[in-house]
Amino acid sequence: MKHNASTLGRRAAAAAGVLTLAVLGLAPMAQAEDAKYGNIKEEALGSLTIHKHLTGDGAPVGTPDGTASNGGGKGAPVPGVVFTAYPITGINLKDPADWNKVSALSAPGAVPDSACADPASPTLDGYTFEAGMTSPDTDASGAATISGMPVKAYLVCETKAPGNIVQKAKPFVVTIPHPNTAAEDADGKWLYDVHVYPKNEKIEVSKTIENQKANGYSVGAKVRFPVTSTLPKLDDTSYYKYFQLKDTLDARLTGPTATDITLDGSPLDAADYNVATTGQTVTVTFTKAGLAKLKAAPGKNVQAIFEGTVSEAGDGAISNTAQLISDTTYVTTPPDPSEPPADPGNPPTTDTVTSNWGNLVIAKVDTNDKAQSKAGLKGAEFQLFKAKDAYAGTCSKEKEGDAISVGGQTTLTTGDDGTINVQGLFVSDSVDGAGRDNKVNATERCYVLVETKAPAGFVLPSGDDAVTAVKVKVGADATDNVTIENTKQAVPGLPLTGANGMLILTASGAALLMIAVGSVLVARYRERKQTTNLTA
Repeated sequence: MKHNASTLGRRAAAAAGVLTLAVLGLAPMAQAEDAKYGNIKEEALGSLTIHKHLTGDGAPVGTPDGTASNGGGKGAPVPGVVFTAYPITGINLKDPADWNKVSALSAPGAVPDSACADPASPTLDGYTFEAGMTSPDTDASGAATISGMPVKAYLVCETKAPGNIVQKAKPFVVTIPHPNTAAEDADGKWLYDVHVYPKNEKIEVSKTIENQKANGYSVGAKVRFPVTSTLPKLDDTSYYKYFQLKDTLDARLTGPTATDITLDGSPLDAADYNVATTGQTVTVTFTKAGLAKLKAAPGKNVQAIFEGTVSEAGDGAISNTAQLISDTTYVTTPPDPSEPPADPGNPPTTDTVTSNWGNLVIAKVDTNDKAQSKAGLKGAEFQLFKAKDAYAGTCSKEKEGDAISVGGQTTLTTGDDGTINVQGLFVSDSVDGAGRDNKVNATERCYVLVETKAPAGFVLPSGDDAVTAVKVKVGADATDNVTIENTKQAVPGLPLTGANGMLILTASGAALLMIAVGSVLVARYRERKQTTNLTA
């Protein structure tokens, strides 16, 4: 059968429905390099420019007549996306009959969503493909161009996307040239330089720190990091291949794990996820049942709380960042979960949050010791309290609440060297918010120390004298350590024994002896005098 230019034009117009572009919501536009009416320029080389944006408000982002919109409806650009155009073997655009094949590919479902399930090896019933032509990464404006494209029909697959793109663009078929006849006001030119606007769904993840008031203020307390992601709306034939929340906790947080896995605030079933810990890395992996629940909850929050127990303050700053690792695939039924790649690229990552801690050393000494380094006193007991004004410039003795547990103990006792070394006290964190017991990233915090028992033989201070305001600073060595003195007990007078008693007795004996000698001398004097008087 002979085909004249009019017949070819009608087939080209029908092929505008290929436009699979239109079916997929990919609005074609063009700046034709050699655009013209009439026959296809068979030896021409065209190009495909992909404009990659997040799903916007649904307004057009391009017009079939080749003019660009003023940006209305265009979502944020997505850099770092790569597309590959695979020439379709068996479709020869130089053969008018093969435009019927192109037209058939415009029918709903003719290009299945799964055609690019394996982007390295696309599949399309009845067709094979030549080696793909790969675009560069989309730039900061979301654009990338494949140049030097011969006159052919192409299956276009999104072959690389940033980790925060949870749903890749659907596969689509495009021709070089493209018959620009899809709209009533289209000019009907052959477009050798074709522009398309496939869309993506983005997913993000955020992290905070649970109010420390709920978990304690000293070594042995937990620090808990809620990690949250708002789930995107997936296409009806798009399913999660895998979905993980992953967090590597600081080495000063012992017993790392994840708890309280929730969806829209309600606990998920234990069968919906698995928690695995390797070293300090904790991973929450959702099962097939869990993935189905995530897909069914667009706009809802999925959350896991990662936690560990503080073992020491170290340099004071315990920082944390979490990741979300996920991907989707276009299939007709939910797949079994697959393992994420060993290198997931650049998955969405939370901002870093920090919990700040410091140390406190309490020294108990003998105030009667006049040496420069006073002797330490074992066995003194103290309790530590929150200060009512925790972030005062000058700490006061006004306390609030119950005694703080330090390593599971609320009574702190000086050791053999007379000291108590508290290896971690909470100072602040990087999270702001109403009702938090925290001043954002404060470098020091006030506590109140109360002596409750003195060492044996020493006086327990009474009232306000038993209370000491202390200031804990962030870091291992920054805190002004506290030295508290005790005086010995007063005791009754001792019996006259020992050297002093002997001295007194010796002196008394000497006096009595002198008196006796004096008495003898006086008696003898009187006796001699009497004898003299008788002789006379």
